[in-house]
Amino acid sequence: MKAIRIHNYGPSAELIYEDVDIPVINENQVLVKVYAASVNHLEIKAASGVMKNYMPLKFPWIPGYDFAGVIKSVGSGIKDLQVGNEVYGNCNGGSYAEYLAADYSKLVKKPENISFAAAASVPHVAETAWQAIHTHGNLKKHQKVLIHGAAGGVGTYAVQFAHMAEAIVYATDSSVNEEFIKSLGADHFIDYTNTDFTTIAKNVDLVIDLVGGETQKKSYSVLKKGGKLITTVGGTSESEAKKYDIITDNMVIIQSARDLEEISTMIKAGEIFTDMAITIPLSKAAEAWEILTKKTLNIPHGKIVLEIVEPD
Repeated sequence: MKAIRIHNYGPSAELIYEDVDIPVINENQVLVKVYAASVNHLEIKAASGVMKNYMPLKFPWIPGYDFAGVIKSVGSGIKDLQVGNEVYGNCNGGSYAEYLAADYSKLVKKPENISFAAAASVPHVAETAWQAIHTHGNLKKHQKVLIHGAAGGVGTYAVQFAHMAEAIVYATDSSVNEEFIKSLGADHFIDYTNTDFTTIAKNVDLVIDLVGGETQKKSYSVLKKGGKLITTVGGTSESEAKKYDIITDNMVIIQSARDLEEISTMIKAGEIFTDMAITIPLSKAAEAWEILTKKTLNIPHGKIVLEIVEPD
């Protein structure tokens, strides 16, 4: 099969499109013919080496943390899936390839009302948002939530999940995305380029920080006592948390078929918008990484998806 692999830590130039053996599945896996895989900052960071102290890679390594495709064979321990099922889900690398040995515990059947490419754009970012809002944030009806980086992959879903929870949603991003973010359910849009969010969002129950840095530092002061700051980028300060009497949580996604099934139900019902910007052939994965990291194309929002093969 064809796959993208890296043989050393480094930038997009390390991505090589080459022939690789089709993986062998164990009893709790299915072999998936991968039709699409999305591009995430996670695999780019992992490949760069900045995470190697706590997430070391075994070379050669195939990137890719989410996928959509069709089952070609089923492990002996799996009874409720069969050859031909359309599925999507998560993996710990490996989806930039024509075939993937996918863990049963991390995938579900693909909603019929979205394409393979759109489905591939969902799992990593949507599950991260779901867990930030619900598992870690425990957001309740009528509570105030402030979401930083609302037009990003995770932010797009976080706004929608918060809106569905009937919370009061404050969202920060640049003005070019204002109408888009409001369409997702944000009650208050804040253009971070010309407005200090601390002058608008006050006495907030929950902050979802997808940005970090100075934005995170300023977020402590807008939370009410006992409020929560959930971040996906790390960097929280224990002393600042104590000063403002708030709770901080440096969360990491737990890949979960259960959470993805919840999200699938909403997609099937037309309650959730999947935001895919462009598709790029697998062989041009390096170009996709450049687009995501260096903004070589003017894409204000939406996931970049690699198309592996055309649907049968």
